[in-house]
Amino acid sequence: MCLPLHRRIAPGRRSSLPERNATVPPILPPILPPILPALRRASAAALLLTAGAAAPAYAPETAPCERHLKPAHTYHAHHHTFTTDDAGRPVEALARRLTDKSAARTGCQSTVGNWGGSGDWNGGHLIAASFDGVGLRYNLVPMQGRQINQGLMKRVEDGARSCLDGDGAVAGYRVRLRYPDRDTLAPDQITITLSAPGKLKFDLPNRALPAKEFEARQEKITKAFQEARCTVRTVSITRR
Repeated sequence: MCLPLHRRIAPGRRSSLPERNATVPPILPPILPPILPALRRASAAALLLTAGAAAPAYAPETAPCERHLKPAHTYHAHHHTFTTDDAGRPVEALARRLTDKSAARTGCQSTVGNWGGSGDWNGGHLIAASFDGVGLRYNLVPMQGRQINQGLMKRVEDGARSCLDGDGAVAGYRVRLRYPDRDTLAPDQITITLSAPGKLKFDLPNRALPAKEFEARQEKITKAFQEARCTVRTVSITRR
């Protein structure tokens, strides 16, 4: 059945259809301005969440105290990052910003020291325990004890710590390791770079040194920090 195009409207009754010449209601102003502050707050919160996800986590990533870890893997602990090579050995540690804060020690330190073989070996931290360096395998390698771990490494760390005095800061504290071959667990060279405030770089051999060479290297480290306007102050060896 076809409906008529027009229908008669009973007297006194209004049509539900709009009249052809009826006034169009005005367009309401947009409601965005009142909600803009809320949108800005939501955007800021999203940016904070994104930044937090990109930053290394504080809680230490678990790892066994074994000779070889996951190959070519990056671990996170205490806002630091640690990388292994394709053989699963620690090869780099990075603290984007140093903090003068002590971390707990673990039994893994002595275990790693024993892997150095006979002689004076320690399980040395790449990022010192006194800089909140975690005591897990990815932050520990066999280091010559008195001269390197407790000697030259400590001298660099004391210098970096002196740069933290007052309102000082140390950024980009990076430790890179070089191994003589694919099997050796003890690196033969340790390279430390940092910004405090100028850029400093130290290449340390991981071997027993003649007394004169050891003293000369110590003096060179001290002078580098003095030129960076950081006065090296000696800290107890146990803080390493």
